[in-house]
Amino acid sequence: MSGPRLSLGSRFLYFIFRLLRLVGANKLFDRAAGDRSVVVELAPKARRFDTRKPPRAVKRGRRHEEIDIEGSTMHVLGNEGRRVILYLHGGGYLIGPSQQHWSALTDVGDQTGADVAMFLYPRIPEVDHAEIIASTLSAYEYLATRYGASNIVVAGDSAGGGLTATLLLHLRPREIEQPHAAVLISPWLDLALSDPAALAQEQSDLMLTVSGIRAIGTHYAGEFRGTDDALISPVHASLEGLAPMHVFVGTDELFLADARTFAKRAEVDGAELTLREMPRGQHVAAIFNTREGRAARAQMAALIGWPA
Repeated sequence: MSGPRLSLGSRFLYFIFRLLRLVGANKLFDRAAGDRSVVVELAPKARRFDTRKPPRAVKRGRRHEEIDIEGSTMHVLGNEGRRVILYLHGGGYLIGPSQQHWSALTDVGDQTGADVAMFLYPRIPEVDHAEIIASTLSAYEYLATRYGASNIVVAGDSAGGGLTATLLLHLRPREIEQPHAAVLISPWLDLALSDPAALAQEQSDLMLTVSGIRAIGTHYAGEFRGTDDALISPVHASLEGLAPMHVFVGTDELFLADARTFAKRAEVDGAELTLREMPRGQHVAAIFNTREGRAARAQMAALIGWPA
């Protein structure tokens, strides 16, 4: 195998992912294409390991609030700081967050001295993109009123990374102030995964499949918007006027090609974007508790530029 030698932690983790792929665990949603009933059937099973409340270790030493945002919960943890990181978790708009999401978020929060806010946005199949985006906008506006938009960083991984970019796009026509910055971790930027270069990554990606991604993307888009619409697939959007974006992606994952395309579009549109590719990194490698993941989060903190 080419590339730098992975840490022991990453090698062990990827070994587990290979075993799960051998038994077909990564193909859970492949048969959901065009069949809503499959997603409805699988959602409760897939959500068994969700961590919808902050773990005890995460709450320790931090003030914890549960904020109701139009029927959805946002957990705010910190010590009444002047700044906050709003986190939009991954999970295909269907599941999550996991304990790893909480741990990674609070790690970056500690390094920047910021409060952290985990928003539990509504999920498919109960809703589609419209309610998810509207709810996320409300969460952002709540924090902007409380902290000031310039004191917010919005971050997210996978579906949450795509939702982070989507949020910035929806702020623009509403003339709502952009956040200080955005961090996109392995972002899902094209619901249809239409770039042929992305398809070539399926063999190296141990966690995702093309058909599964496309199936979930169709359910997220819903009946009245195509998966190629720029307001839900940000890879197709103009990025002019958006907050500075910092993108982290693994070189072995399906979303690599779209992250590169997104970076090129930002350059054309005059948007500020930094792209960090993690050699031999799998999907959302930047949130794992590995040497590589910790290094990526230290880079995030440095790029955000808030001293702890």
